[in-house]
Amino acid sequence: MTASEAPAGLLHRSRAWINSSLQRRLIVALAVVLALISALFLLMIIGLYQQRITQEKARASLQINSLLQATLENAMLKRDLPGLRRVVNDLGQQADIEAVRILAPSLVVRFSSDPDAVDTVLDSPDIRAALAEQTPKSTLLADAPGGAVLRSINPVLNQPACLGCHGPAADHPVNGLLVVDYAAGSIARETRQSVLLFFAIGLSVILATSLSTWGLVTRTVISPLERLNAGTAALTAGRLDHRIPVQGKDEIASLGSSFNAMAERLQATVTQLNAAEAFLQSVIDAIPDGIRVIDSDYGIVKANAAYAAHVGLPLPKVLGTPCYRSSHRRDAPCPETLVCCPLKELRDPNTPLICRQIHLGPDGEEIHVEVAAALAEVVVDGETRLCVVEAIRDLEQQARMSQEHRLSELGLLAAGMAHEIHNPLSSVELILSAMQEDVAAGEQTDLPRRLETLREEIARTLAITNSLLMLSQPPSAGAVLIDLDRVIPEALGILAFEGGRTGVEIVHDIAPGLRLYGSESDLRMLITNLVINAFHAMPEGGQVTVTARAEGAEIALRVADEGIGIAPRDLDRIFLPFWTRRADGSGGRGLGLSITKAIVERWTGRIEVTSRPGAGSTFTVFLPDPDSPPPPAPEGRTA
Repeated sequence: MTASEAPAGLLHRSRAWINSSLQRRLIVALAVVLALISALFLLMIIGLYQQRITQEKARASLQINSLLQATLENAMLKRDLPGLRRVVNDLGQQADIEAVRILAPSLVVRFSSDPDAVDTVLDSPDIRAALAEQTPKSTLLADAPGGAVLRSINPVLNQPACLGCHGPAADHPVNGLLVVDYAAGSIARETRQSVLLFFAIGLSVILATSLSTWGLVTRTVISPLERLNAGTAALTAGRLDHRIPVQGKDEIASLGSSFNAMAERLQATVTQLNAAEAFLQSVIDAIPDGIRVIDSDYGIVKANAAYAAHVGLPLPKVLGTPCYRSSHRRDAPCPETLVCCPLKELRDPNTPLICRQIHLGPDGEEIHVEVAAALAEVVVDGETRLCVVEAIRDLEQQARMSQEHRLSELGLLAAGMAHEIHNPLSSVELILSAMQEDVAAGEQTDLPRRLETLREEIARTLAITNSLLMLSQPPSAGAVLIDLDRVIPEALGILAFEGGRTGVEIVHDIAPGLRLYGSESDLRMLITNLVINAFHAMPEGGQVTVTARAEGAEIALRVADEGIGIAPRDLDRIFLPFWTRRADGSGGRGLGLSITKAIVERWTGRIEVTSRPGAGSTFTVFLPDPDSPPPPAPEGRTA
């Protein structure tokens, strides 16, 4: 380090040390301000003091000059020139007198304590002013050759006694000038002493003020600020229960109270956020479909338990993992030409995307899924990001759940089936017993009639069991023509016993000749779900009416009940999977209406519901009528 770099480095370190503390900055700033103010006042005081001393010295010199002038005038009147020179020389030998001169009106030195100055000209503005104004003058000459002197100038005025030598006073008003140079070193010395004294006093005041301010600032400002800083650090570290002590009622105390109030609100807000986060996680964990939230960098920022089970990993290990690695076991984003990636396809937050993908399970097995995705703003680590929210449904599991629901609904029909089958079987038993008695008696007359009755009862039993088998079958892949006036009464016949047990009467009115193009098992399940849903809506009993009519190019299948109805706020949710509100208090899986809607949409139809709380509900299914005539072709074209 060079000699010039050392002071610069020291200055830089000093500035850094001062700027690292508010207390140091305040004290240094205060000391600098006090020093500047003290220096300014010191300069003013020095100037005033020096002027005051100069004035006192000048007044004293003029008084001395007056005495000298009287002595010299006496010698001049006596024309005692040797005595006059002796007086001038004796005065020049005094300790505080540098020089004594007597000037003629022409400013020529006639007498001087310095013989070399005789017959020289002593000219200065002050001398000329004293001569012209005929008044004494005093001035401080700081640049005199021998040092600073206080020059006192006294004009010797013409008097009547001087008429013989100097002529009339009108022509010669001034006989000469007495110029005495007093040593001004005492003035400078006293000034320096005063400067040193004032400097010492000012320095003491600055030090005392700085130390007092240091202590006062430390106690009233720095210490409370340090407590605030410690409280802020505690909040930053996550200790939201930290509070700072508040003393007094000043601004710092008000700031401390505001800090504590802010900390309490922050703690309450964080507690609410944590509770909301836990509630949100519980909500999405309750959803059977896999849910994951993906940011623009393909990272999974949120997921539920179903998705964690889907990929075979604990939920904490799922978060932060790229989506392509989690579900597709890839090391890079999926090729857009092979996989429909919602992050690439979604552009409009109001337009969701539904696509199908093949995910890889924990053991590398392929899982066919349906992905419903949409854009949404999600807060991640305090930052709002535009993310993709995906709902992943395992298609194979959905098919299994649909079939399980069918089988669970069959359990509700078991009692009705037993009752319906019991009657024909009892008739078969009676007929067989009668035929056995006829054979034993050798009578053959009623045998054909009894065999016909037996065949009818067996056919009735087979029809009931066949209807149950058709209901329990999985949906068929192909579509067939279905006679509604045959299938619907059969499906309702299975439900008759359950309706009678719960006090519900089933009434149907099916227009003859109506047919649908679809799956018979689907139609039976649709009727069963809607009617059983009506049973649950009428815990006190009532009537369910099932009608089917052709309306234009569609067939309208209606199921109306006299139940409690559906609240308007729930109309948009009744078709959601796993959403259930049964009026009779029985438990359900909430799949009946969602499966019904899926069946209707599968056969390119639609389902509508109208309801009035307390007055019942009507579900209307609209399906294409295969027997409706095609619309007329436009003119000039063939159909």
